[in-house]
Amino acid sequence: MILEHLTDIVGTKNIITNKDDMAPFLEDWRGNYKGDATAILLPTNTQMVSSILKFADEHDLYIVPQGGNTGLVGGGIPDASGRMFVLSLSRMNAIRDISADNRSIVVESGCILQNIHEAAEAHDLYFPLNLAAKGSCSIGGNLSTNAGGINVLRYGNTRDLCLGIEVVLMGGKVMNLLTSLRKDNTGYDLKHLFIGAEGTLGIITAASLKLFPKPKARATAMAAIPDPQTGVALLSALKNATGDLVEAFELMPGDILKVIGKQFPNYPCPLQPVPEMALLFEIGSSDSDLATESEDGTVPIIEKLNAFLADEFETGRIIDAVVAQNETQRQAMWNIREHAPESTKRESWPVNTDISVAVSDIGRFYADASRRVKEIDPTVRICGYGHLGDGNIHFNVIEREGGDEGWAQKRGAIFDAIYEALYECNGSISAEHGIGAMKAEQLKLVKDPVALEAMHMVKTAFDPKGLLNPGKVLIS
Repeated sequence: MILEHLTDIVGTKNIITNKDDMAPFLEDWRGNYKGDATAILLPTNTQMVSSILKFADEHDLYIVPQGGNTGLVGGGIPDASGRMFVLSLSRMNAIRDISADNRSIVVESGCILQNIHEAAEAHDLYFPLNLAAKGSCSIGGNLSTNAGGINVLRYGNTRDLCLGIEVVLMGGKVMNLLTSLRKDNTGYDLKHLFIGAEGTLGIITAASLKLFPKPKARATAMAAIPDPQTGVALLSALKNATGDLVEAFELMPGDILKVIGKQFPNYPCPLQPVPEMALLFEIGSSDSDLATESEDGTVPIIEKLNAFLADEFETGRIIDAVVAQNETQRQAMWNIREHAPESTKRESWPVNTDISVAVSDIGRFYADASRRVKEIDPTVRICGYGHLGDGNIHFNVIEREGGDEGWAQKRGAIFDAIYEALYECNGSISAEHGIGAMKAEQLKLVKDPVALEAMHMVKTAFDPKGLLNPGKVLIS
């Protein structure tokens, strides 16, 4: 009866009940979570989502929304009970509208991030959200986790790039907040409740996003530095030297560069020997004059970066550096960064974190966390890479090369050591990956009790039966 009615809603081609065919929807990218489901529902329009949630409310069905299934905290995976229904937005992937004059684009939730990039570029515009998973992650998942990426420093998180959303509530009501207005001060800005809520309050089915002038000039460099705190000082210096041109500023320790080079030999570190600590950073501008080669063969934006590096060589804050001379070299540098998550997955069963601290505390946190972890095992490799420019470091740890039979037993203590250092800096346990199932218990311990109570009140208001993505973010 239940399956028959859901089949009537979505059609026979948009429901999966065979266990083998369901498998890709039931396990997360890292392999940490594997669940079961009664069926996978693949609606193709908002009305289908509305009908599903109306029926689910009437029959008390648990619904787990899922985007591209590239999440890292188990937020889109059902539990093992087999009683849940996965609602995949993957077939709702249309670009509904794009406006060059308004610099906005309206897309459905299942639209792949890379496709949004390409649609914007066809209009000589730019959507700056940039993640390693851009070829498979969907904008609905990006919004539901308030994803970050490498360009947060200049453009902000996904929340900052969203003008409006269309969202379906439990019970089937469709809330149309799909505006492309830049200013709309008519009461509560409700879209922000659903952005970052990981599908626990409603299901985002479409979004209106901001577009920007396409960068015409870019200069990219990798530089060896003494330590992370020096990186913080260099960030301030680069901002002062270039104004608002800093697009990305990534910390890349030697251990992760070596692992990437081992797992992906086509992406070797351009700095040799591989330094103990490095930065990968980029400045960019929509001013085409900065990209125009002069008579002597120099490119103004690259010369601007070269001048900065020359000054910093003199101070000793930069030990060595390589500047990309063309787009091929630039992309080669970014390929290194984008393959960091996959490289640690291939190399090991890593201790993965997604923490953030104030930029001013990065040096202190990194040193303290490293010391605490090394006290547990001095042979581990610390691969704490990530977005130094906004304070988001993926402080990941893998065992010594060659393996460690006792690694499984050490992991818990290493996690504790990292989070103890984090709490000393008043940091956050989740910067851009969300809470999901992985950090729900931890959230109860670290969130302000009054804030946690308010979150439960919001959840109850929108999903009083607890049918949307149960066991994620908020748990009893």
